[in-house]
Amino acid sequence: MIYFDNAATTKYKPETVIKAFVDYTRNVGVSPGRGSYSLGIDASRKLYQVRKSVGKYFGLGDLTNVVFTKNSTEAINLFFCGYLNKGDHVLITCYEHNSVLRPLQSMQDKGMIDYSIISREDLLLPAKQILDKYCKTNTKVLAVTLASNLTGRIVFSRDLFAEAKKHGITTFLDSSQGAGKIHISMETDKIDYLAFTGHKDLMGLPGTGGLCCKEKDKIVPLLQGGTGILGNEYVNPKAFPEGLEAGTLNMPAIWALGSAINYASEHMEENQLKERHLVDTLLKELNEMGSVTIYDNEFERVSTIGINIEGHTSDEVVKYLDDNDVCVRGGIHCAILAHEALNTVSTGVVRISLSPSNTEEEIFRFIELIRKM
Repeated sequence: MIYFDNAATTKYKPETVIKAFVDYTRNVGVSPGRGSYSLGIDASRKLYQVRKSVGKYFGLGDLTNVVFTKNSTEAINLFFCGYLNKGDHVLITCYEHNSVLRPLQSMQDKGMIDYSIISREDLLLPAKQILDKYCKTNTKVLAVTLASNLTGRIVFSRDLFAEAKKHGITTFLDSSQGAGKIHISMETDKIDYLAFTGHKDLMGLPGTGGLCCKEKDKIVPLLQGGTGILGNEYVNPKAFPEGLEAGTLNMPAIWALGSAINYASEHMEENQLKERHLVDTLLKELNEMGSVTIYDNEFERVSTIGINIEGHTSDEVVKYLDDNDVCVRGGIHCAILAHEALNTVSTGVVRISLSPSNTEEEIFRFIELIRKM
């Protein structure tokens, strides 16, 4: 089987990630902050260790300003629902995932906030022109995805974030796509808040994610419940990050995430080179086929490519490839704004997303099947 759906979830994990998960489950197996016995203290120390690893990986000034969630969707909702106030305006791009769009749309429907969308064409404008065109006097947040989950296009712009800071706007990065492929430093790149997920490019396990925060006293909890500390209070305590992490954390997977972060740090350069070669090979072959449309072909990208084949719906292509043991994704990719911008709502898009575990032989097998189709 050839697996080309890594933008959804990376299937093949580093062995160190699996070993860390098994080790925690077998040898620790308890939750942090839930007991003062030795195993509970060990769990708390391991949680603190991973918190610092995540903070260091993303270039966070205070390495411990990391709130763990079950995925980036929860982290994004935590940020928007806990940071925005009535009357605020948010600026996003046309490439944002539904995890960004839907919380904002829901808040707008309730009359709480307003948001504007930077068009695909306007993303090519200089940063100052973009903000001059779209900012309002009440613009509080600029929220941008690191890379498109639909086409692979790198959307994040350091110039845009730097310009936003000059305007006094809070910057938010959704790093769900590209976090393990592109070096990011929150301090250097003027990122105030960053959402991440563990199960995609970081090659961790499902059920992990989080929010990295430049300032830790600006967000209110998304969930109320057990926090492991100050259990005598009627609502979550104003303690960071525990007050934002109600409920039992997925510690086996969080401990494995620490190993995934270490692996990503140590192997980023070699993985980038390998994926660049695979992407270049795939694009070269696809560009030679006149009946294939490659979306955002002209832009710098991560190892995700969105295509359509003339005469076939995306679902037909997915079914044909699945019958030949190749896994890709078709249809609408939880990014309706991007589909609208690319005019692919009716057709959907075939998405091929690679990882370092893929091979050149798999690329040529895929190309052979597309040529036959």
